[in-house]
Amino acid sequence: MDAPETPADSPLTLETAMAAPLYRKLMDPELRPGAPAFAFELPRLDRETHRPSGKRVRLADFAGDRPVALIFGSYT
Repeated sequence: MDAPETPADSPLTLETAMAAPLYRKLMDPELRPGAPAFAFELPRLDRETHRPSGKRVRLADFAGDRPVALIFGSYT
């Protein structure tokens, strides 16, 4: 499979973009199996209205308690 062509007016080629430190860093995930997850918190949603309840849930609240799966996306 051939690499896509770079538009004539583009200042970058695929090769220069892929060699850029920013893109190289994106190819190597910082979180490894067994490493602690990043600390963050999210608004807790009301079970009936699905709107923010005013409470927060922190990932750290589950540390050492049980495994947690985070799913980002939409089911609609």
